[in-house]
Amino acid sequence: MNSADLKESLLKELNDQTFAMLKASALHGVGVFAIRAISKGERNVFSKEIGEWVEVSFEEVKTLPHYIQELIQNYCLFDEQVYFVPAHGFKSIDISLCLNHSDHPNLISIEDGAYFEAIRDIAVNEELTIDYGTICDSKE
Repeated sequence: MNSADLKESLLKELNDQTFAMLKASALHGVGVFAIRAISKGERNVFSKEIGEWVEVSFEEVKTLPHYIQELIQNYCLFDEQVYFVPAHGFKSIDISLCLNHSDHPNLISIEDGAYFEAIRDIAVNEELTIDYGTICDSKE
């Protein structure tokens, strides 16, 4: 793709398919908020998944510096044995990692968090939330 096509594609994405931004959340630290109305059924709220996820055991995480442990504990899904850590690390981040939990979410996970779907209309400035229990298997 040449630079003119790349620019045209970017401008279209920004104009038509950019739905959310990070802001301070009353639920927990940082959250994801709608910057435009999101219709029920919308599945393009976030960028396409970048890269792979690596399974890292709880024991392996405990060997890492405390500040890295905190990153993993705050931003990664987990099950009973492992965390699912982005293979690219944390130098770039998918904002969907900042979705906060709600027992009454406005998004559902599709294909174990590969993408998300709005389960109702979402208003501008509303926080986007997910029920963590629907993504990963854990008693925590």
